Amino acid sequence: MNKPLSEQIHSYREKLRFKRKLRAMDRWWRLMGSSCFDPYPPSFYYTHTEEEIRRITEELVARLRAMIEEADQPD
Repeated sequence: MNKPLSEQIHSYREKLRFKRKLRAMDRWWRLMGSSCFDPYPPSFYYTHTEEEIRRITEELVARLRAMIEEADQPD
């Protein structure tokens, strides 16, 4: 069951508006110095679920720990 064309256009425009808002939010975040304690820009938290954020953050931490361990090993 297809939506009417006007509804499809409205939905598409809303998606574009949301993406523009996310880009602007990220641009301001970077312009204001983007906190070094936040691994991802604000748009990331709007576009991912809590479970995805947790999983991705755990993967990032694991990679960083592996890099640290590798750097700490004597040659």
